[in-house]
Amino acid sequence: MTTTYRSSAAGLPDPVYVFSALSCLGFFTQWVVMLMNGSFVAMLLTTWNGIFPDSAPVKTWTGIWPIDFVLSLLVVFFGGVLDLVNLSDLAPFLILIDLIFALVVCGLMTLVEDRRNRQTGPLRYSAFWQIMWNYCGAGSVLPVYSRLYVKTRLANKPGISHEQAQALPFTALWVVALSLPLLAPAVLGATPFQIQNGIVVWFFSPLTVGPIQELVSALISRLGFSKGMASPVTIAYCIAGSVSAAAHLGVASWAFLSPELSWSRIYWPDHGRVQQGPDLLTDAAVIFMQYGHIVVQLCVLTLGIYTLGYERLRTGHPVLMLVVVMAIAGPGAALAWLLCRSEEQMATGEAESKRS
Repeated sequence: MTTTYRSSAAGLPDPVYVFSALSCLGFFTQWVVMLMNGSFVAMLLTTWNGIFPDSAPVKTWTGIWPIDFVLSLLVVFFGGVLDLVNLSDLAPFLILIDLIFALVVCGLMTLVEDRRNRQTGPLRYSAFWQIMWNYCGAGSVLPVYSRLYVKTRLANKPGISHEQAQALPFTALWVVALSLPLLAPAVLGATPFQIQNGIVVWFFSPLTVGPIQELVSALISRLGFSKGMASPVTIAYCIAGSVSAAAHLGVASWAFLSPELSWSRIYWPDHGRVQQGPDLLTDAAVIFMQYGHIVVQLCVLTLGIYTLGYERLRTGHPVLMLVVVMAIAGPGAALAWLLCRSEEQMATGEAESKRS
């Protein structure tokens, strides 16, 4: 079933320009800044030589140089951030946690929109979008996806089949768990090679989300789970949003309670820290992630403005609520709240169309 309603973006600027500007901002603050401070060249040289600044080797996986080089580039980027033993403080790891769990909600969003229409349109292939922002940076890629979402979904939102919808809360748990290969080895004191393996497993893990969704959906269909949950899509977003909120509040609490950390150290880019030396790659990765986190917040806020619409924007209350949720619980929870609200509006529209 397809729900059609008046576009809430009426009266607002063309989203192509707004989200393209955000994407350019993300690309500049992440990749161009790395070029300017010399860390991008250092990352390439480290990958080429196969040796970290602390003399630890970079693992190879396939023996095929182009593939190993691409994977090693990712490993070199995250390697210093996940080397908890040699970090001067935990700010790099904490901003990584906050950003990764915010992107969990974004990843679930791509799956939901993929299940609305798997035949046509640019919102298909959820694994593609997740792998893209895992590798290229959420600051550059998420605005592109958001622009396509606004252009494609605001005026015409297809429904999801019963079995697919009922499977989403279970798949949401799987999407949350996919962050563990990246984060858990460092916390558990794994060896450098085990940490590098975890980075690669995490990078490819979005490829498992579709098959898991299909498996759970098939089980629900076979077991005759006819009634099921009343609002499964909303429940799925609540699961991902709650985990993202818990991660953000945990990071914020750590910053508040730790004498060696502060909010600005974790969330606000400090270009003065990026200096030539053994910590160059780590400090540059922190700035990359901090700018990614900032652009994700701007993207969620902009997406909220277009989703809530011009008329509601004038009253201010829904947008203010979105800002409050983001300020307290982070961008992932704010996006989950926004998407839950959208699902409720869609359900209301379907009920009204049935009555008429």
